[in-house]
Amino acid sequence: MHRKFPANLRRLVRSYPSTSRAAEALGLNRQQLNKYLNGLNMPSLATLRSIAAHFDLEPDDLLLPADRFAARWHPPMRIEGLPPRMQQAFAALLENMAQTRGALSRSCGCYQVCTPLRSNPDRIGRAYTVISQEGDLTLVKTIMYATSRGGRPGSRQPIKIDGFAQWLGGRIYITDVQNVGRPNARLRSIALFPPALPSMPFLTGLLMTTNNALTRPIYSTPIVFKRLPGRIPQKRDLAACGVFYRDDPRLDPAVMALLDAGASPR
Repeated sequence: MHRKFPANLRRLVRSYPSTSRAAEALGLNRQQLNKYLNGLNMPSLATLRSIAAHFDLEPDDLLLPADRFAARWHPPMRIEGLPPRMQQAFAALLENMAQTRGALSRSCGCYQVCTPLRSNPDRIGRAYTVISQEGDLTLVKTIMYATSRGGRPGSRQPIKIDGFAQWLGGRIYITDVQNVGRPNARLRSIALFPPALPSMPFLTGLLMTTNNALTRPIYSTPIVFKRLPGRIPQKRDLAACGVFYRDDPRLDPAVMALLDAGASPR
């Protein structure tokens, strides 16, 4: 019996509202989980691997001394002080983000993001997006320039938008907001299909947004995320953002083909 395992498992289980919820999430019988927690039984290697994978850990991590395990794993974030129903809704989002962290991590990186402009279908807006993770959170940072007629990005201040990502039903859902409480508030929801093959550099999907709802209706449009090399933003990639005419040679023909096809998955 490994003496460190029960204490580490108790720390993991405390991230759930109850032992029953933890057992359900882990696919274990509650009585069996209690035996693990109390140090009466040690799980098989297959079960140990399953528990570790559920928390995005390695099996050996579960056997570390308490101080080293505490440095390796941090409990998921919680939101306190909200009305019960609202707290349950946010807790479900945070729990899902934690449980699907591994699936979301495959999409972390830097992207050029292209979408047609609803105000002028002859133009394509190209932004820069970074998907990264901090603990259990998968964060999305987008930088865009509201240039006109292919103007240089430096001609205007960049627009910066923060959001977060969820993994649901084999798709990536991004929600971000900007200027909340102001007339030009923006709320966007993006649904993305991951690539059919890991080697494919595109995430394709649909952007749904309301922008300055006092004057513009809610609309949807195709969107394509093209992965860039590396995970650190490059100045040249930021400089490539802006608004372009559809026939601009600086636009990737493969991206344009996906947009014209409605950014549907292949």
